[in-house]
Amino acid sequence: MKLPIYLDYSATTPVDPRVAEKMMQFMTMDGTFGNPASRSHRFGWQAEEAVDIARNQIADLVGADPREIVFTSGATESDNLAIKGAANFYQKKGKHIITSKTEHKAVLDTCRQLEREGLKSPTWHRSVTALST
Repeated sequence: MKLPIYLDYSATTPVDPRVAEKMMQFMTMDGTFGNPASRSHRFGWQAEEAVDIARNQIADLVGADPREIVFTSGATESDNLAIKGAANFYQKKGKHIITSKTEHKAVLDTCRQLEREGLKSPTWHRSVTALST
């Protein structure tokens, strides 16, 4: 059987086998299995330490403070957090958000939610949307 060609990498991407292998130690009882927010037992402590190590490694890699590194559940949550955070940060400066009609649904939904929260209605100009505060 010939496998189909997968063209939806913007939705999900297969994990590199090396990444999957490394992640498995945090998903099985053989490794560091636990919720890093559970601070009442060894499994939680070990998981929290692993997250802290990863956060520090990423911060070093990108030249950031570890407190600036935020882990989310995925791209939708990340888009939402970044857009709402920027909109809130620049709210008093009268900035606006510009995005294209072809942007990912998570981005467009977040912009629409910001509109419901008081931003001016989006102005559609060709392939660009502008949301003004």
